[in-house]
Amino acid sequence: MKIFVPILFLFIGITSFISYNNSPYEKSEAIIKDTLMNDREKYLTFLKDSLKGKETLPADSVFKNIQTLKGKSTEQVLSIMNNWGHALGVSCKFCHEVNNWASEKSRNHLRTREMVIMNDALNKDLLANMKGFRQPITMGCISCHNEMKEPTHDGPRPQRARPRPEGGAQKPGGSNN
Repeated sequence: MKIFVPILFLFIGITSFISYNNSPYEKSEAIIKDTLMNDREKYLTFLKDSLKGKETLPADSVFKNIQTLKGKSTEQVLSIMNNWGHALGVSCKFCHEVNNWASEKSRNHLRTREMVIMNDALNKDLLANMKGFRQPITMGCISCHNEMKEPTHDGPRPQRARPRPEGGAQKPGGSNN
């Protein structure tokens, strides 16, 4: 009996470890992420090869239809796009037609522009003015998306006004009314 209990614990530990490492969910998620990263890398390599010598030129002189990233270099735009793809867990094909990069047929193209404008306003107008935080405080796509096409929330929902807790933060102007 004294040897049976440690052997039982050892057996349970080994089987738990094996079943944890063989989880099909974790492997399939890792495969999907690797595939998307590899897909983005494939397109980035193609674009970088086709744009050799133009890396430092302004992107709006190299690419058609640049609107929100004007003034950035070609190399910066490719890096930013790759970061966005990572932040949303998508490949280039999510927003672009890979045979016609300037096409705006994808609704995600316009949506991305709007999100860039929203993110810039959030960082410049709201977060920069928050005095209670160590500055600079910034957010990016990954802050909400966390490698998902759609953030996990549905946005703000209308709610009735909640009463403020006693002794809570005061409203601007010094009153708590």
